[in-house]
Parts: sequence; C-alpha cells; structure tokens
Amino acid sequence: MNWGMILSARIRLFWAFLSLLLIIVTGTLGLAYFEDWPLFDSLWVTIVSLTTTGYGDILPKTLPGRAFLLGILIVGVSTVAYSMGAIINILVESQVSRIMERNKMLKTIKQLNNHIVVCGAGRVGSFVAQVLKTEQVPYVLIDIDEELIVHRQEEGHLVMLGDATEDEVLLAAGIQKAQGIICALSEDAYNVFIALTARAIKPDLKIVARAEKPETAEKMRRAGADKVISPAQIGGFQMAMSILKPATVDLVDTLFTSRDLQLQLEEVVVAESSPIANQEIRQVFNREHHNVIVVSIIRDDSVSLNPRGKDMILPGDTLVLIGNREDLERMESDIFK
Repeated sequence: MNWGMILSARIRLFWAFLSLLLIIVTGTLGLAYFEDWPLFDSLWVTIVSLTTTGYGDILPKTLPGRAFLLGILIVGVSTVAYSMGAIINILVESQVSRIMERNKMLKTIKQLNNHIVVCGAGRVGSFVAQVLKTEQVPYVLIDIDEELIVHRQEEGHLVMLGDATEDEVLLAAGIQKAQGIICALSEDAYNVFIALTARAIKPDLKIVARAEKPETAEKMRRAGADKVISPAQIGGFQMAMSILKPATVDLVDTLFTSRDLQLQLEEVVVAESSPIANQEIRQVFNREHHNVIVVSIIRDDSVSLNPRGKDMILPGDTLVLIGNREDLERMESDIFK
C-alpha cells in the first residue's frame, strides 16, 4: 500500500477533528457567556447548529450571541465538511492502494517460474517462507485469512489472498509452472485436498504436506504427497535427542538453522551436461581446489553415505555436500556454472 498517502490523509483528519473539537468548546463557552445559558444548553445549540439539524427549540436572543453563533456556523460547517472529505479520502485511497498492490502482486506472481507454492501463512507456513526467502528461492504464500496475509506482506513476503483448496487459486499462483507445493495448513483434511488437487493439475509436481495427526500421513501419500512432515513428531524427537545426544543436535541445528555460520550443507543435482558427470569424486572434489566433502550420493531411491573417492558421479545423481560457505560458493562458480 501507499502508506505515505494514507498517513498524510490521517494527519489531515486528525487536525480536522482537533479543529472541530476546538470549535465545539469555543461555541459552548461563547454562547454560555453571551446568552447566559447553562453549559448543556450551549453545547446543545452548538451541536445542532454544526450538524445543520436546526431544531430551533433554543435560539440566541441577544445580538452578540447571534453574531457569535453565525461565526461559529461559518467556520464549523466548513470544518465538518473538511472532516467528512478527509474520511472519504482515507477510505478511497486505502481501497485504491489495496487494489493497486493486489494487481502488482498478481503481476509478479504471473512472472514466477520454477517457484514454490506455500499454502498456509500461519506459524509453519511463515517459517517455510522465511527459509525460502533466505535461500533466495522464488515462492508465493497463500492464505484465506486477510489479516495474516497483510502481516506476511509487511514482512516482505510475496503473498496471495485466497482459498488454496480451490483450483482457480492454485492456477493463479502459477502452480503449472511451479517446481513444488508445500501444504502447511493447520487442518489435515485441507492439506489432503490440496495435495489431491495439485497432483491432478500437475502430475510431476513435488508435494510436501504437513500432518498434525500421524494416522493422516498415509492418506496424504495416497492423495499424492511425496513427503509428509509431522511438526509435532519431529519436535518431540528433537527435544528427546537434545537430552540424549546434545552435541549431535547442536551440529544439526548449525547445519540446518544457523544461516549466519560458515558451515553449511548444500544439495546439488548433476545434469546430463554437467562437467562433473561421469567423473570420479576424487577428480572433482579434491582439497587442493575445493575444500568440500561429499556426504552422500542419492541415486534413484538409494542413498550412498560417505562415498569413496573412486565412486563415479552419474547424471541424475544428487550430491549432498558439506563445507565452508565460501568454498561452496567457489565450487559452484567453478564447476556448476
């Protein structure tokens, strides 16, 4: 939204109301003085005069009183009109700004390609969006709660207001061009429905779903989810391991959550045209050139942990690497450019 325009209008409204209050107080005290009326009668005549209702049950009798009320009417009615204009201005500018911001967001979403669609802007969805933002992965955050969407937009996320269970909303979020979708709503039934809908729209879409109840996980997989995550289960496991194996948990936290530290994990998919395809690991990842360790090779449905130096890197492999941030960036620029 154009907060500068809205703030300016609200400042004008504040001064208009302040001026109106000053006029009411002045009119009340002035009529009480000139006409020798009780304060309530003076207030009554001032209010009905400014609002132009004109009951006429109480009227000034003296010439100074009438002249004073005439002056109050001229200044007060103008102030009331100005205040009403300021209120209308705020409403119109807010609506126009909201429409312009929405159109801008939709235009940006249409330009997305190979992005992630995150369904749900609550606690889990916002954390997902923050990680994607940190990793500089394009994404769009969808939720039906307008208040949540406004908050996430203020946090700098690309957002979209709508019901993620509807085909039209997913299509508007560019699901046909997306690389994956994350179903992070708090209700398992909604996540199952979104997974089912997303799989029907794009069969090769990668789908990750949130499950609050363990018994729902299998239903989500049958609905098309590639991966089902239970935040409660993972949280409980990590809490237990923090007591039993604190050093290991600290290392995992460093690798996965501490983005400001140097040690990081990186995942690289080897393409057919990659210069490291069909080469031995030791030929590519040697400490003289790249101080990076290959933790595992994921090939098809199998995982090879701590591969040997003579093992071959094949097209389609996914390499899990660990190393210093600078070394990983240097390796990426030298090998995967």
